Amino acid sequence: MHKPLEQSIFGYVMKKIPFHVPYLAGDEIKYLNQVLDSGNFAGNGPFTKKAQSIISKKTRAPATLLTHSCTGALELSAMLLDIGPNDEVIVPSYTFVSTASAFLRNGAKVIFADIDEHTLMLDKTDVLEKITPNTKAIIPVNYAGLSSDLSNFIDICEDNDIYLIEDNAQGFGSESFGKPLGTHGVLGALSFHETKNIHCGLGGALLINQQDLFDRAENIWERGTNRTKMIKGIVDKYTWVDNGSSFYPTELQASFLVSQLKSMNDNINYRKKLCDAYDSRLSEFENSGSLRRQERENTEVWNFHAMVVIFNSPNLADKVREGLLENYIHAYIGYVPLHSSPMGVSLGWKFGDLPITDKVAPCILRLPLHSDMSVDDVDRVCDVIKKYLKEDL
Repeated sequence: MHKPLEQSIFGYVMKKIPFHVPYLAGDEIKYLNQVLDSGNFAGNGPFTKKAQSIISKKTRAPATLLTHSCTGALELSAMLLDIGPNDEVIVPSYTFVSTASAFLRNGAKVIFADIDEHTLMLDKTDVLEKITPNTKAIIPVNYAGLSSDLSNFIDICEDNDIYLIEDNAQGFGSESFGKPLGTHGVLGALSFHETKNIHCGLGGALLINQQDLFDRAENIWERGTNRTKMIKGIVDKYTWVDNGSSFYPTELQASFLVSQLKSMNDNINYRKKLCDAYDSRLSEFENSGSLRRQERENTEVWNFHAMVVIFNSPNLADKVREGLLENYIHAYIGYVPLHSSPMGVSLGWKFGDLPITDKVAPCILRLPLHSDMSVDDVDRVCDVIKKYLKEDL
């Protein structure tokens, strides 16, 4: 719920608009109570299987494994494909830390590549320059629920005999080149963190797009044992068969997610209404050259996860963000590039290594977008942006 109304610099009373409010579909308590009644809490139970089935149906992926997070799905990917010491993975620096850390913790060397200044995602040209005989995977990130340059990355991976793994944390429900995001590579990682369109507080999933990987993936997912095969009646007792970890969530989280998955279309339709309102207003500023929106060229179906704008300078982006905050509106700066972070520097990288990322990242602002907002709230956000853009002229 919104906090009490506040006074704005425009002189009238208005409510706070937070950057994000977690979505609630309505049946979460109903399904949670079913878990409580069942006494089956630990995970890999009926609701886990139901969630996996729904996700596979929506994405047309051959198999899905529910995970405790998108980070877990990426870590499972590294273990499943034996990406470790002496291997290199190419990732964008403009991303959440897990895109890199999931492979780093398995011993791989992380190679940061620059982004395209229009899509804000991996740049094909820079990726090509960074492929070496040790490159084992490219990890494109579908930022804001939009598609990265997947058709080109598919060709690059096939030509160089390397894996394509989609970090599709934000892209569940989006499609590109006739396929759902997360299904273009050999594996795709999803996030169901509370900041995503639909969620279970903290959760994720791994889309397994190559069927022959499923058997081993399931063992790794089940702590390195063949316990799930015992449950299916394939073996009469289970044992340790592979390296693994505890990757799946509880049945409580899975039941919460099932409620959200069933309401996914309603969620997307409402977010579309808000994004349409943003587009109508932001196009006015874009035409004047004050800002530009993230390019959506490769995305045929969008889940409307985030509204991302790029200002002409870091100073203007900060000025608008601070002006929004003065009006009780919270916007988010996006990512601090990983290559120039303390950890990135410890790995041998520095500011200036990726010129486009270094130039564009400080100019990016993500505007509030969630189901507690109305079209009037979008207008209010844009009115404040307009005020500070005028002052900058």
